[in-house]
Amino acid sequence: MLTTWILVAGKAGVRVFSYLPGEKDSWSLAHAFSHPSGRLQAKEIVTDRAGRSFHRRDKVSHAGGRSGDPVLHEDLLFAKQIACFLERARRRVAYARLFVVSSPHFAGILKKRMDPRTLETITGFIHQDLSSRPEGETRDVVSAKIFPAPPATVRANH
Repeated sequence: MLTTWILVAGKAGVRVFSYLPGEKDSWSLAHAFSHPSGRLQAKEIVTDRAGRSFHRRDKVSHAGGRSGDPVLHEDLLFAKQIACFLERARRRVAYARLFVVSSPHFAGILKKRMDPRTLETITGFIHQDLSSRPEGETRDVVSAKIFPAPPATVRANH
């Protein structure tokens, strides 16, 4: 039976659930990653004020600073960590199909960090941040979207 992984991702953490289609109650937590700095704001990530440098040869003083968005940088680092984990797991054949449940923003960052063969295992996306929801609620939402109930049949009166 081919294992399906459901990656429930947020900036502050990722949970990977394993699911075996056809197996009753086969939903289980396979891996979890915490990323506490994903909850921080830019001013909390960049704690040092810009410094100054002086070049004796030029006799010029320069203000030092950082370029770029520190929050985005943290997101990129975390997405790369998750993408590497997924690639290693794919190579070990730990899963055959992958569903990604995440905000559109983080899903986009994650997709850009994945290698092409891992991207091919993605069966679908759910663009919703469920990363802080309890496991049971997450399972119910994901199951309803990935494995919708078949339509009820209408019995004809004869």
